[in-house]
Amino acid sequence: MGCMLRSDVMSLCDMYIQPEAAFDVLSHLGEMGCVQFIDMNPDLQAFQRSFILEVCRFAEMERKLRFMESEMKQNDVPIHEQKTDPKAVPLQEMAQFENILEKWENDIQEMNLNEMHLMKNYLELSELYYVLSNIGPLLGDAEIRRETLFSKKAAAASAAAAGDIGTGGRLIVTTGVVDRAKCYAFEMMLFRISHGIIYYRQAPDDAILMDPNTRKELRKVAFVAVCQGEELAARMTKVCTGFRVNTYPCPNTFLERQDLMTKLEARINDMDQVLSKTSYLRCKALRAVSRQWRVWVAQVRKAKAIYHTMNLFNVDITRKCLIGQCWVPDLDLEQVNKTLSKCSEALQSNVPSFMSKVDTNDMHPTYHRVNKFTRGFQALINAYGDSTYRELNPGLYTLVTFPFLFAMMFGDAGHGLILVACGVWMVKKEQEFIAMRSTNEIWCIFFGGRYVILLLGLFSMCTGFFYNDWFAKPIVLQKSYWINTFSVEELSKSENVDLDPAGETRSPYPWGKDPVWALAKNKIMYENSTKMKLSIIVGVIHMIFGIILSFFNHRFFKNYSSIFLQFIPELLFLTLLFFWLVVMIYLKWFWYSAKSPDPELGTSCAPQILILFIDMALLSETKPASEGCKFGYMFAEQRFVQNILLLVSVMCVPLLLFGTPIYKNRLYKTKKKETEDQLEYLRSNHPNDKKEEEHLEEELAKYSAPFSELMIHQAVHTIEFVLSTISHTASYLRLWALSLAHAQLSEMLWVMILSKLALHDHTVYGAVKLFFIFAVWAAFTVSILVVMEGLSAFLHTLRLHWVEFMSKFYAGGGWPFRPFSFKIILASEGDKTEAGCKTRGKSLL
Repeated sequence: MGCMLRSDVMSLCDMYIQPEAAFDVLSHLGEMGCVQFIDMNPDLQAFQRSFILEVCRFAEMERKLRFMESEMKQNDVPIHEQKTDPKAVPLQEMAQFENILEKWENDIQEMNLNEMHLMKNYLELSELYYVLSNIGPLLGDAEIRRETLFSKKAAAASAAAAGDIGTGGRLIVTTGVVDRAKCYAFEMMLFRISHGIIYYRQAPDDAILMDPNTRKELRKVAFVAVCQGEELAARMTKVCTGFRVNTYPCPNTFLERQDLMTKLEARINDMDQVLSKTSYLRCKALRAVSRQWRVWVAQVRKAKAIYHTMNLFNVDITRKCLIGQCWVPDLDLEQVNKTLSKCSEALQSNVPSFMSKVDTNDMHPTYHRVNKFTRGFQALINAYGDSTYRELNPGLYTLVTFPFLFAMMFGDAGHGLILVACGVWMVKKEQEFIAMRSTNEIWCIFFGGRYVILLLGLFSMCTGFFYNDWFAKPIVLQKSYWINTFSVEELSKSENVDLDPAGETRSPYPWGKDPVWALAKNKIMYENSTKMKLSIIVGVIHMIFGIILSFFNHRFFKNYSSIFLQFIPELLFLTLLFFWLVVMIYLKWFWYSAKSPDPELGTSCAPQILILFIDMALLSETKPASEGCKFGYMFAEQRFVQNILLLVSVMCVPLLLFGTPIYKNRLYKTKKKETEDQLEYLRSNHPNDKKEEEHLEEELAKYSAPFSELMIHQAVHTIEFVLSTISHTASYLRLWALSLAHAQLSEMLWVMILSKLALHDHTVYGAVKLFFIFAVWAAFTVSILVVMEGLSAFLHTLRLHWVEFMSKFYAGGGWPFRPFSFKIILASEGDKTEAGCKTRGKSLL
């Protein structure tokens, strides 16, 4: 049965498909998403595959669709979501579909080309109009005459050759526009080549224009430069070319300039209308494309994926069929066989497509069936490593243990309520967010773990209720355990009082932490002691649970020797030492009381558990807690019991160290002799059975491991387990430390910001101050206590599962099942290029 407890049972199958039915078969299997195909031609290059031509054709269609997508994004045209799941483009419709895409691409490219030419003309007209409107006032009403020191004919010839307007004394005037970022360097270069004799002025205002190639804004400034002589003019022309300056002729007279500006203004207005109409037509075409774009993309990518998968098959020319291998979950075998039969019947094929199981010793892929609720928790486990095939899956237990350990560190009902609100919001609008197809990686991570966040919030509210923390403030549900024995004068002297359990009290407060502890001076001592002991109790139980799970792994894989040589010694070592520590915590809680009539069971004679545990490890006697106490143990036979527990736990270490290597060494010797006999018999009677021979050789290599290698491997495991048992128990103290830090930081924010700055002011101004100070407090609460502290608690919880819990039973040496699924293919980003295909305009390799 497929569930999260263990991975699905997988089978390796040979699949035989008729070529005419291959496309339909793979199309249905891609929709099902339950078959992982194996490459039967790993040595072939991409261009040597049988269906590379089809792959390249669909890759070219995908390129056209990406081009259309870029154009739609550039013009802010929204892409319509697809309401139906389209089928892949079949081979007989490929040419028609290809023509449709090519037509739209050519239309859009032609519109872009026309618009670019129009924009270039518009840019030149705008620049010329800008030059005339800004440089014209510098020239005023003066008329530029062509009279020079030479004859009029020579001056005219010189001016015609230079392309500029010559004035008397061989003066040459150049006007144009230069980029604002280059104008200073341009001016300095003109100054240097002329030694300062070029007259240079630029317009006071810049012009913001549009680049027709990049569609980005350009900032340019108009200038006028006057120089004397053709040689200097030639130098100036080279400088203008180097700085990519656009130069424009300036009319000679004021009336000519005014007349040209009038004509330019009319042409610019006409060009505006033409550009507007062109942009409208292009956007109209892009909107028509946007209605079908996602459907086209789905069809193309599905068809390309089908031909990619067909390239994994062997083409048997003699049998006229495609032969491939695939991994299929046993639960889906019947459904896959029905699909093969149905496709063959639909095409009325004489030879039906079929599938048969294959025996293999290769490691099977790991496949856990998850839903939208369990997917986030399983992703946390897979981030550490994929489960070994049929190994117990920690993701099932993480559904409860992960939120619980997180809540122990993040125990505040108010902060948990914020997480619940975020989780409910994402869950309620999950369909809307899925349709958005966001590419923001951080948002996708949070949204993918929406159910994890929801459970973290719910468990945090639960632990916050028992911690009695609601934004660092307690609530009172019934009368406190403590009875006030102080007078009004004593209470007025101090905001906090000491709580003495030896005094008069009521029945215990049943709803978690007593709210009166918020006013006690010794509150931090009480919380420190309680949360530290709770973290040890939870940590030891969590690790014992992990070791117990290893028993079920050993039994499932029939490693019965590991039950006696690993599971039992490990469980004994952990329970006899550290579970005894938990037992002593409970004994001290239940036996010792400040109200006990027996002085030996009073709080003054209560032994220190840490001292008892250290003396137990050092085999030393524990002294009484104080001078008036008779003995330092909880009961008379405690030292004898502790010595027995320590002796048994120490005896488990050599059993862990030598038991498995000795047993495996003897077993391997027997198996090696049997494998050698089988291999010799196979070579003499069945010399052509290479596959079985390779299998026996692998078995022989496995059983030939020397005793030293087995010993080293087990020694590393034993040392790691013994040392990590101590370090892992101490590691669970982070539950105590982070919970205490979170509570203190939350209380500090309340006291230092909300209480001191706003709540103490009972005037009208205090109400106004409260409005703004509450916003500050809320911002700090969400950003620091919920986001930052939440991420910190999340990472620590993740470490407790990956290292302290999963190391007791989880190998994580498997490889994931990656089925041929259209859902996964469409959710991933498309490849920009295809191996074996060349870019547009070039033929196939």
